[in-house]
This record gives sequence, structure tokens and C-alpha cells, in this order.
Amino acid sequence: MHPPAKDDQELWRRLDWNDVRIFLAVAECGSLNAAARLLRMTQPTISRRMEEFEHRLRARLFDRSSRGVVLTEAGMMVRDLAQSMARAGGMIMREVAGHDSNDVGRVRLMAPDGIAGFWLAPRLPKFQMANPQVQLQVDCGLWIGSLLEEEPDLSLEMTDPSSVELVSYPIATLHYALFASREYLDLYGAPRTLADLASHRTVRHTSHREQKATWNPKASAISLLADYHFVSNSSAATFQAIRAGAGIGSLPTFVATIAPELVMLDLEPWGHPVLFLRHHPAIEHRRRVKLVKDWLLEVFDPAEQPWFREEFIHPNEFGRYSLRPAPPIDASPEESRKRRAVG
Repeated sequence: MHPPAKDDQELWRRLDWNDVRIFLAVAECGSLNAAARLLRMTQPTISRRMEEFEHRLRARLFDRSSRGVVLTEAGMMVRDLAQSMARAGGMIMREVAGHDSNDVGRVRLMAPDGIAGFWLAPRLPKFQMANPQVQLQVDCGLWIGSLLEEEPDLSLEMTDPSSVELVSYPIATLHYALFASREYLDLYGAPRTLADLASHRTVRHTSHREQKATWNPKASAISLLADYHFVSNSSAATFQAIRAGAGIGSLPTFVATIAPELVMLDLEPWGHPVLFLRHHPAIEHRRRVKLVKDWLLEVFDPAEQPWFREEFIHPNEFGRYSLRPAPPIDASPEESRKRRAVG
């Protein structure tokens, strides 16, 4: 096998694999916005990366218009070559991934910030004690430009699958209901119907748009009528705002196990979206990835966590089903130890 020529080495150093991946997504989607949604990136980031890619290649790859992008002749050549690279990358995954039995190294997980912060993080020490050599990296997708540099090994998401090649199966059902703090209800009272929300202070999370069929139709109508006093794309910020008394908002019922002082209103359920665990088929043959996957299946096990079951269980009934509810998030170490001892 002959070593690459010096000119080829220089060209190789100028190639960024991530740019090729992004270019292929743009080429196949036909627009920067669609590629941004597919890759979970922002449209300005996609645009900047493609401009830099064209600059390095010294060739225009797209003709841009309000309707999307059209590949130039050079762009079609790059697309064909990029598709070959993608197929080669898939072969590498299928042929090599199963040979990694090492439980040392990084595992990249993508998860919503509320799930990551309030459900996974408190359970992380137990996993770390059993698997001290696994470094878990969690991307919550909130900070532009600070996403994990590589593709996630595992992802927890409520979006529709972006690739038919991914293994995708439900790991939990999140039952959303309306919650408020006791302080808020003492000041403003409780709404008797969903329509009464229009006259209350309300809190909204912007991501409640996925899996539309799982949301209460009245919730969509009220979302258009209500004058929201606080809106955020962060589950953590939404939860803390409701908890502090900023207004009434929808939260998954599992928050009753970590913030029992919150009051779930006696109104219709808000929605029942499904949380999916997704990964490439070959990934789970990596031992360290399988360790994390098995841990996720354990912490979302509906047999022990009734709030994740497909059927709705009222928080008042959690104690009848749950073997060990989560400690409140503000509990001191001593209080947490006492609760675990009782549990």
C-alpha cells in the first residue's frame, strides 16, 4: 500500500468530517432549516459551516433561494462522494463496533434537561460506583455551539425518529398534568376548569409540540388563548418557576416524587407523550454503552416507577405501587439517608 502523496495529505487535513455530514444533510433535506432540525443544530450554525466548507473547497456547492437550496454541479459531485463516505462509515460501525468489549471510556447521551437534571443526575452516583471507568457525557441541547463534538451513542427524546436505521423503542410515558405551588393557590385560588386558566398566571414550556396526538386537544386551544407570564425552552426553568409560585403550568407527574409540596390541580390531564430510547443497532455491542443503556432501562422501569407506566396513575396512588420514591430535590444528605432507610 503506497503512502498518500503530499498534496493528498494537505487536502486531507483541510477536510472536516462534520462538515461533510452537515453538507449531506442539507443536500438530502433540500434546505438549511430542515437540516438544522434533523441534526438538532441551529440554522445560522448550519449556514456558517457550509460557507466555511465552500471556502475551503474553493467551490460553490449550493444556489440558495427562499424555497431552499439547489445543488450546483460541484455540489452534486460532493453529494455523491459524501454518500459513499456515509456508507463506508456505516460499514465501519457494523463491522467494528461489536468488537469493543471495553468498559472504560466515554458514552455520549442526549437527553432533555429536565429528565437529565431531575431524574438521571440524582441516580448517577449508584451507576458510578458500579462502573467507575465509564465517563458519561450528557448533552441537553440548550447552549448553541456547545453541543457534544460527536454523535450521541444513546438519546432520550420525544421527537419523531429522524432515521429509519435507528433502534427506537418507548422507555417511559410522561403523564403531564397542571401543577401550582401552594403559595400561588392561596393568593389566586385554583381554576375550576381548563378554560379558567385564561384568567390565571401561567407558565409554558416551548417544547410541548411533539407527538400532538398524545396531548389533550383542549390544551392546544388554551395555549392559544392563555396569556403566558413565563415561557422557557428549559424544563428546569419551567419547573422552578412553577415551584416558586410564578404561575400554573404543566409538568410530568413524576415531579410529585421530587417536589411533594407542589399541588396537582384536579383538572383534565394535559398530555401523555412517550419518551423514546434511540441508538444505532451496532452501538449496543459496545460494553460501556450497554452498561449505560441497561442503567437507563432500570431507572425508567415502570414496575418500580408507576409514574412512567403507559396507564395514568394519580400521584395520590404512587405509594401503593412504588418500591422507593425519589427524595425531594432539596433534601439534605441526612434527610435523604433517612428516606432511603425507610424505603
